[in-house]
Amino acid sequence: MRMRSFLLALALIAATMSTVAQAGTGVEFLRQIQDNFVQLHERLRPAVVNIDVQGKSAEVEETPFGPMEDFFRFFNVPLPQERQRPQPQQPPRSRGTGSGFIYDAQGYIITNNHVVEDAAEITVRLYNGHEYEAEVVGTDPESDLAVIKIEANEVLTPLPLGDSDKVKVGEFAIAIGSPRGFEGSVSFGHISALGRENLIGLAMQGLTFQNLIQTDAAINLGNSGGPLCNIDGEVIGINTAIVYGANSIGFAIPINTAKQAVPMLISQGKVTRGYLGVSIDDASGYKDVDSLGLPDERGAVVRQVQPDTPADRAGLKTYDVIRKVNGRDIENAGELVRTIAAYSPGTTVTLEIWRDRKSLSVDVNLTERTVLADRKAAEKTVLGMKVTEITPEIQQRLELKAGVKGVIVTQVDPGSPAHEARLMEGDIIIEVAQQSISSTKEFFNVVEKNAEPGKGLLVQFVRGDRDPDITIIRVPKR
Repeated sequence: MRMRSFLLALALIAATMSTVAQAGTGVEFLRQIQDNFVQLHERLRPAVVNIDVQGKSAEVEETPFGPMEDFFRFFNVPLPQERQRPQPQQPPRSRGTGSGFIYDAQGYIITNNHVVEDAAEITVRLYNGHEYEAEVVGTDPESDLAVIKIEANEVLTPLPLGDSDKVKVGEFAIAIGSPRGFEGSVSFGHISALGRENLIGLAMQGLTFQNLIQTDAAINLGNSGGPLCNIDGEVIGINTAIVYGANSIGFAIPINTAKQAVPMLISQGKVTRGYLGVSIDDASGYKDVDSLGLPDERGAVVRQVQPDTPADRAGLKTYDVIRKVNGRDIENAGELVRTIAAYSPGTTVTLEIWRDRKSLSVDVNLTERTVLADRKAAEKTVLGMKVTEITPEIQQRLELKAGVKGVIVTQVDPGSPAHEARLMEGDIIIEVAQQSISSTKEFFNVVEKNAEPGKGLLVQFVRGDRDPDITIIRVPKR
């Protein structure tokens, strides 16, 4: 075996030396590669911008989130952590830095939603140092995309958009942006993986539609919103996240996702998507279930049908396996979500489902997906924490047990009663004052009725895969 590996290595070296010889000397060959990268940077740099943001909440320390080791770090987004310092009475106005790139000559710029979300002031700085005030045109938290616009008195050169569906693992990748505020930084690497899904930290921050490109081109805080390009100078992705504590693992939103979303963001300020109303799993996980009698591992298994949704009205049932949408094969749950979301609300689609060991067709009239908007609208701070509904997407990605009820903690303020009670982001509150909780509305109502100033409030919660725990939140005296 070792002899075979040695001979293979010799063959590869010989082939490489032959290529070098054909290109001239080794130095000339390397110089040609170097010059190509230099020219590529010079061509891309004028279209990449620095984005300064003021008005966000103050930054927090970077510490890992206990039971969720793969919690991902967004630029300038609060991280779950064990906080020790009390929050100041009036937090200073914060300043953050991100990246973006010019979409067209009219001044539209693509960046991440989390870069400009809740911004009071946005300043865009071009490669030549010229600065312009920018306004938010549209945002889409579920894909982490945003479009901002500047009124420039100079010619703007947009970047050409590639085709992320044609990207292959192993291809070169070039990331440009403002990591840690160092503008115009460029890093080279490769595409290290494609189709990354079920990244829990990102789902917790609202990024529902993932299917991300993974790269080992260096991406740091501040690269968010900048372009990930191929060697032809085309944008294939939008840099969005890194893995906290890891090296050379970064993620980018496929440019084809942006191609669908950006025109809607420009025209109507938001992205409208079709909605079905089911909780689903990959069919591959049910291949050994004889009672389903699946012909193969393709499709998405319905775990739950949400009441009063298109799926409910069309008669879909638990254990139905959705295998096609309008004749298009569905490989897994993630593909079903993306496929349905790509249709406009009001569209009628034909689903091919597997039920009782046979195929049948069901027509479904899709409504508008408003899950994230409804969840954010319900959020408010109580006793120093924010909670939100457990959506089917979060339930699936956190691998929660079917039928789990409660609310999930999304933020805990330092020094607050919730913090003192050792609650953390990601905890699932299942009882308050010995009353079961199944929605944010119930949570707020129970807290309001039972939170007496100066008294303790019993809270039962679940953290990760541990057994339920109990804590006492001390309600401040007025």
